[in-house]
Amino acid sequence: MPTAETKPPAESTPPAGGDQAGLIKLKLRKPILVEGEPKTEVSFREPTGGDIERCGNPVNMDFAGEVPKVTFDERKMTAMLAQLAAVPPSSIRSMHPKDWITAAWTIAGFFVPDLGT
Repeated sequence: MPTAETKPPAESTPPAGGDQAGLIKLKLRKPILVEGEPKTEVSFREPTGGDIERCGNPVNMDFAGEVPKVTFDERKMTAMLAQLAAVPPSSIRSMHPKDWITAAWTIAGFFVPDLGT
């Protein structure tokens, strides 16, 4: 029987069996089309190292100043949001700008280091 260490992670789908544990849900201000169906909510699963390998790290940090500057690589973030929500990138690209920014900030914490621990 595979253990958690030997079992490969899901590629781009939420947990099997409809289990919603661990998903981050975002209500959208404007529906998006996902495979022709309007969606008013998007759920993002927690990323894995494999997701970073596939999409790249979508969050850039610059520690040159007194306060670290955080920016997004928009293409990588769109790819990551699509990967974690298991939707086509075109659906993420069609999001209202405030929904896209909210989604990006919602998952950004996964891509910055834990400096205080």
